[in-house]
Amino acid sequence: MTTPNPYDEFPYRSLPIEWTAPERLALASLLHGGPRQPLNSYRVLELGCGDGANLLPMAYYRRHAAFVGVDGARSQIKIANSGKSKLELSNIEFIHADFLTADLQLDGEFDYIIAHGIFSWVPHDVRDALLQLCAKRLRRGGLLYLNYNTNPGWNVRGMVREFLLAQTAAASNLPIRARQAQEVAANVVSSLTVSEHPYSQLITNEFQFVCDNHVSYVAHEYLAAENHPYWRSEFMALAGHHRLEYVADADFNYSSGQIPDDVVPQLVEQQITGRTLDDTVDLLCYRQLHTPILTRSPFTRRPPSIDEFSNLLVASCLTPCGKSSAENPMFQHPSGYEVEAKEEVMRDLLTNLLPLWPRGLLVKAAVPNVSEVMEDLMLLQRNGLIELRCTEPSDFEFHQGRLKRWEVERGDYVTTPYHTLEAAPASFTGGSTMPYPLSRAVGAKT
Repeated sequence: MTTPNPYDEFPYRSLPIEWTAPERLALASLLHGGPRQPLNSYRVLELGCGDGANLLPMAYYRRHAAFVGVDGARSQIKIANSGKSKLELSNIEFIHADFLTADLQLDGEFDYIIAHGIFSWVPHDVRDALLQLCAKRLRRGGLLYLNYNTNPGWNVRGMVREFLLAQTAAASNLPIRARQAQEVAANVVSSLTVSEHPYSQLITNEFQFVCDNHVSYVAHEYLAAENHPYWRSEFMALAGHHRLEYVADADFNYSSGQIPDDVVPQLVEQQITGRTLDDTVDLLCYRQLHTPILTRSPFTRRPPSIDEFSNLLVASCLTPCGKSSAENPMFQHPSGYEVEAKEEVMRDLLTNLLPLWPRGLLVKAAVPNVSEVMEDLMLLQRNGLIELRCTEPSDFEFHQGRLKRWEVERGDYVTTPYHTLEAAPASFTGGSTMPYPLSRAVGAKT
C-alpha cells in the first residue's frame, strides 16, 4: 500500500526564494572563487518544486533558459502545470516523481540544480538518493543549491516541533492538526510571562514564529514525519561522499548568512575550534539554516580578477543622510544602516547610482579605477548594502502584467525580474497589503 503524500493532503503554499535565481548563484560562486557559470543559455532543475512558485517566475523572465521542476506530490504538479498554462510558457516542464525514481524521467545534465526545503525533510535513504541524483545530473562546473536545517540552532525549534506533535496528536488530519498547532502556539505566547532571561525571550519568539507563518508551513515544518538537522561537518561529509564540494553560502550577503567578522579570527587565535571550526561558529552564532552552494569536485578556487569584477554591474539605493564627525558624506540604507564615504570616488559612485535604482551600471563604467574600489564594493555587497550583479534584466515590462495577475491571485505579491518579492500594485489588489515580509524572506521551504 502506497503511503499518502502529506503535500497532497495539505498543499504547501510556496514563495520565490531570492537567492536561488541562477544569476544570484553565479554571482555568489564568482565572488567566492567558484566555477564561472554561463548566463546566456543554461538548464535549471528544481527538485521539490512544489506548486512552481519559485521556478515559474524564473522561467517567465528568462526565456533564453530551460527549466525542469520535479515534485512527489501530484496535486502540487497539477497546480504548477496550471501556472505554466496561464503564463503561456514553453521553456519549462514539470515532472511528477519521487527522488528515488526521478532520474529515470530526466534527460541530460543541468547547469543549476536547486533543492530548497528538501534535505532535512526526507528519510535518510531518500536523502542519499537525492545526493546521488544531484551528483549525476550536475554538469561539471555547474552549481547545486541544497539548503538544510542546522545544528545546534535548529534544536530549539526541534523541541517546539516535538511539543506541537504531542499536543496535536489526536487531530484527525493534517490541516486540522496544523491549525491546532497555531492555536496552541498562540496560547503559549499569551500565557508566557516574558522576562529578561534570554531563554524566555528565545522560546517566546519561537512560538510566535509558529503563529506568524502560513498554516501550510506549520504543517510541513513542524508536523512532518521527518525533520533532521545536521551539523555543518555532517552535511559536508555527506556531500563529499558524492564528490560534491562547497563553494559558498547562497545567502552570504543576507542577515541569515552573516557572522561577525571577528568571530573566526578570534577562535583560530585562541584555538577554540571544537570538532570543526565551522561547527563551532554555528554553535556560537545560533545558526538555524544553511544555504550551501556546491559543485562537483575537484575544483580549484580562483578569486575574481579585476577584469571579471569590472564587468559586473553595481546598483545602490543608499541615500545621502548628512555628514560624519569627520565631515565625510553619510549614506543610509532602507534598513537604517549608515555608510560613511571616506573617499571621493565612493561618494560620487553612490550619488550617481541612486537615481538609477533598481537598475545598475557596469562597474568599469561607474568608476575610473576598479582596483581602487573593488575591496570596498565587495564589503558593501557582503553586508547587503549594495547589489553586485552578473547581469541586468533586459526588459522589465516583458509581459509583466500576466505574471502579476497570476501571482496576485495566489497571494497579493509580485516577483520582479530580480527574483525579489514586492507588494502587488493597488490596481491589482484593490488596496490590500501583504501579510508577510516581502524582501529577503528566510524560510525553511520555498
